[in-house]
Amino acid sequence: MNETIELVLFVYGLGAVIALGAAVLIKLIVAVLAWADRPDAQPQAVASSVSSAVAEGIPAHHLVAIAAAAHATLGAHRIVHIGPARSGAGWSAEGRFAQHGSHNISHHH
Repeated sequence: MNETIELVLFVYGLGAVIALGAAVLIKLIVAVLAWADRPDAQPQAVASSVSSAVAEGIPAHHLVAIAAAAHATLGAHRIVHIGPARSGAGWSAEGRFAQHGSHNISHHH
């Protein structure tokens, strides 16, 4: 009986050591990936073409909000175009397909 308890405690301890080692390894991998993905020390020069967007009728404060949202979610990116979304038949066709598909009735003859 004493040997059984020792074996159980050994296996339990070995499992704890392996789990701790795996946790440390994962933490190390996350730290290395975060270090490799850090932004550059020097910010890149950003070309601004706000005047063309303002000429299209988009207010400057909207451009600032869009740029801030893009920077908050994506990081340092260059916005190439800001404009209204293209309207196409894709969304309406997809909506019709979903609507009509939900009305399919199974006919068992």
